[in-house]
Amino acid sequence: MRGDAPEPAGTSVTAILLTRNRKGVLEYVLDRLMEQHVDEVIVVDNGSDDGTGEMVRGRGDGVRLIEPGRNTGIEGRNLAAREAAGDLLLMLDDDAYPQPGAIHRLLEAFRLDPRLAVAGGLVRDVDEDHQVVLVDEVGTFDWFIRAGHEGEIPEEGLRTWLFPEGASMVRRDAFLEAGGFFEPFFFTVSEIDLAARLIAAGWEIRYVPGAVFNHMKPQGHASDARWALQYRVRNQIWHFWMRYPPSVAARRISGYLLFDLVECTYRRVPGVWLRGVLEAWRRRDEVRSARHPLPRRALRRAEMNRGRLHLRLLRAQLRRKLARD
Repeated sequence: MRGDAPEPAGTSVTAILLTRNRKGVLEYVLDRLMEQHVDEVIVVDNGSDDGTGEMVRGRGDGVRLIEPGRNTGIEGRNLAAREAAGDLLLMLDDDAYPQPGAIHRLLEAFRLDPRLAVAGGLVRDVDEDHQVVLVDEVGTFDWFIRAGHEGEIPEEGLRTWLFPEGASMVRRDAFLEAGGFFEPFFFTVSEIDLAARLIAAGWEIRYVPGAVFNHMKPQGHASDARWALQYRVRNQIWHFWMRYPPSVAARRISGYLLFDLVECTYRRVPGVWLRGVLEAWRRRDEVRSARHPLPRRALRRAEMNRGRLHLRLLRAQLRRKLARD
């Protein structure tokens, strides 16, 4: 695999991709990775039946395939991380690929900071012609991570509490030391939870917008969006209960339940909110043993101004709705 620029000495990179029935876009992403510096690629196929496995096995070029035989969700990244040979893990979705120079920019961020655990890149949504359609609008990763930061961001990036799970680079040792992603989440909130645990362990999380990733945003079904919201409602309850002292967890759960109820109502799917709450309660035994509240100083750093950002997001959504009406 070719490099787009010389990388810092002593580092190797394993790209990890999760996929399920996305053979066409996955093949495109793998082609783009062949043009950049990646030492190996691991594809976790979460139960595809569209020929994805056969396509990946036929590629060679340092591409490995893991087939758990089911849809593992975020667990697939943990499986691949344990198998990876790289010092650094390039976490990608099967529809996201780094632009030229992105990997080198992330490697430089790790070279500059030996306590850096995760460096997230700038995610740009692109259409079927790979033309950029969404970058920094309200509610995007860029909007959340910048959190009102104005001006140029330095080479080493901006300290943050969040990273895009499918467009980031992770220090493998730190990832495994922290226990990886919390698998019962399946997806959503997993990156927030991991970031909090890494920060509590003394690691840093940074945003490096000079590392650009294109995301071939799918035109998903309405049911996919409903599932994502339901998981988010459930997972936020679990996250606060597992990582926060009881009194703080009670306040955060109440506040974010209200936020999620407003958003679900705004999206005209209030039943999703109720299903998420009920599922969090019904499956509480799955997370009971994982409760390990983090130190308050670490939580203050991990939260930064997350709550205020969500309030700003609600106000922006309300203004858009009123403008449409």
